[in-house]
Amino acid sequence: MYQDMLTLNRAIALTKSFAKWSAIILGSIITLVILFKIGVFLKEMIAPTPPSPPTVSFGKLPEIEFPRNSNQTNYNYVIDTITGTLPEFPDRAKVFKIEKGEPDLLALQKASEKVAKEGFISPPIKAEGNLFQWTDPNSQIGKKIVMDIFSYEFSVTSSFYSNPSVLSGKNLSGPEAARETGENFLSNLSLLSEDIDLPKTRTSLFTIRDSSLIPATSVATAQVIKVDFFQKDLDKLPVFYPNPEDSTMDLFVGGGESFAQVIQGDFFHQNISKDSSTYPIKTADEAFEELREGKAFIASPGTGGKNVSVKEVKLGYYMGGKKQDYLMPIVVFKDGSGFAAYILAVKDEWIGK
Repeated sequence: MYQDMLTLNRAIALTKSFAKWSAIILGSIITLVILFKIGVFLKEMIAPTPPSPPTVSFGKLPEIEFPRNSNQTNYNYVIDTITGTLPEFPDRAKVFKIEKGEPDLLALQKASEKVAKEGFISPPIKAEGNLFQWTDPNSQIGKKIVMDIFSYEFSVTSSFYSNPSVLSGKNLSGPEAARETGENFLSNLSLLSEDIDLPKTRTSLFTIRDSSLIPATSVATAQVIKVDFFQKDLDKLPVFYPNPEDSTMDLFVGGGESFAQVIQGDFFHQNISKDSSTYPIKTADEAFEELREGKAFIASPGTGGKNVSVKEVKLGYYMGGKKQDYLMPIVVFKDGSGFAAYILAVKDEWIGK
């Protein structure tokens, strides 16, 4: 019995000793980890590790092909942001490759099958290059579609200006219904791609006067509703188009005998690949200096005249109305009157001249 007690006491003592030393070792490890992290933090504060340079994997990039500046106004710019200063940009931004359409021996057949789902069932007529034209033989407004059989960009036209159903706005119930009509049109053509951000879709109201479309003042007076589609943000930056308020993907919806219909539109969409590389970009101050030197593309002149108070400066991506090889970042300047100007954000040494 006495021997058993000695054995039990020894086991208890060993257990307590093990627990004590385990706690000491664990505490020491935790203390060392904390001290190491404090050391790393202090080192980064005193002598921070320089970031790795941008990858610039695509080499020198082509210039962005902005439209020709038709506005020759010599603007005077002042900074009028909330802070009174220009924002701090990161030192780099991603550049994305644009996917290219591959040649396909069945391209014409596939395009014909697409447009047939929207009633364009006539035999295709070659327009030029990769463009072919189809008509809707059942359309009361003579609808036609011209499509690039490889990229699927298209243009819809019709003689809707004198059509009674369009003029009366028959079955044209409002912006939401017009959005749905536009979405269904693209969906039937299998062109409502995943990168289109439907919550961003914007509608504009128009009336018909002297065979022209002019902005309408209310839904009640609208005879045509324009639907603009926009692509999703990339790397948390919005995509801008040649006109900052419009897109290169728009459809005009008008009345019809049985239901609202797409009466006109243009669809220019480029697929953005996931293949990207980082490039050094200009500071907001450098971009503003180029703006003052007249090097910007004036996307919208606004209504404020030649004196522009810059209230908003942001980074974005530019998607033009022509084929491009890369989606590149831009600096966007805006005031409160609708003025907008774009400056290429990638530093000049990485742009091929």
